[in-house]
Amino acid sequence: MTSPLRATRALAGIAGSTALLTSCTLLNATPPVPDDWTPRGSVSSLVAFAPGGGSDRSARVMAQGLNELDAGYHVNVENKEGGSGAVGWAGFLAEKGNGNALLVAEGALNTLPLVYDVPFTYKSFTPLVMFANDSRIVVARKDAPYKTCSDVVDAAKKKRVVTGSSGKTGADALVIAELKQEGGQFGVVPYGSTGEVLTGLLGNQIDVAPSSASSAKPYLESGDMKALCTLSDKRYDDPVLGGVPTAKEQGMDAHVTLWRGVFAPSGIDDVQRRYWIRDLERAMKSKAYRDYLEADLLTPADLSGAKFAAYLKKYDAQVKEVLK
Repeated sequence: MTSPLRATRALAGIAGSTALLTSCTLLNATPPVPDDWTPRGSVSSLVAFAPGGGSDRSARVMAQGLNELDAGYHVNVENKEGGSGAVGWAGFLAEKGNGNALLVAEGALNTLPLVYDVPFTYKSFTPLVMFANDSRIVVARKDAPYKTCSDVVDAAKKKRVVTGSSGKTGADALVIAELKQEGGQFGVVPYGSTGEVLTGLLGNQIDVAPSSASSAKPYLESGDMKALCTLSDKRYDDPVLGGVPTAKEQGMDAHVTLWRGVFAPSGIDDVQRRYWIRDLERAMKSKAYRDYLEADLLTPADLSGAKFAAYLKKYDAQVKEVLK
């Protein structure tokens, strides 16, 4: 039979253990996010690509717009390249719940998980604001035997036409997939950037090239290249590119859009999500943002929160259809 003294000691031990566990739980608990939460100090803005590219440029423009708000924080762009975006995006998973971290991404966030085994999808992050739409143009050397994208497809039905691509999962890959769906057979030479693709075209290494409109424009102005078609919804509002017909105008059911947007990590509080949406929308009114759209020949976009999430879901279904 247990003595009263031993029973008392046992109960005291249990109580002590319970108190210790409760104390540890309280120490490890994440404090609630206050209703008046604001970011303070340094805020990281991750780009999963090298400095100097389109994603890096867009991130720096958005960071500039946010910093000009002078709201008590400073956004610093951080580049973490590798694996066509996989290294940076996988690393951003570790920021779960961090309200002081942002991610600037683009359409490859949808396409990369369709091609490679990666630990994330676009659903792994919190969509904040989609701020721009990009597309692609197809160009050839000035002496090429093609005048339109339809000419290229017709030629590719008879013999292999060689094109370049700056990645297996980006907008270039979507352009090539669209051309293949029209019935052409294409060889693809991989390059590290759009600039390298265009250099390869000038050097006779490839026959045609997909390109961003802003990258191709100087070569069209100089006469070194000619434009075959755009993959945009409508013609560009530009004195040089405005005369280039869309692929749809040439009878092709081909269209490529590359979204650009800002995300937060998963697990952030709704107060933090609403704060960043509000400030990003304010940043999109900056002169730097307007100049960026004009210089890079982009279409403005303004989809926030749930609307951006719905767009991503629809976009994901579309690219799955193209890349299947």
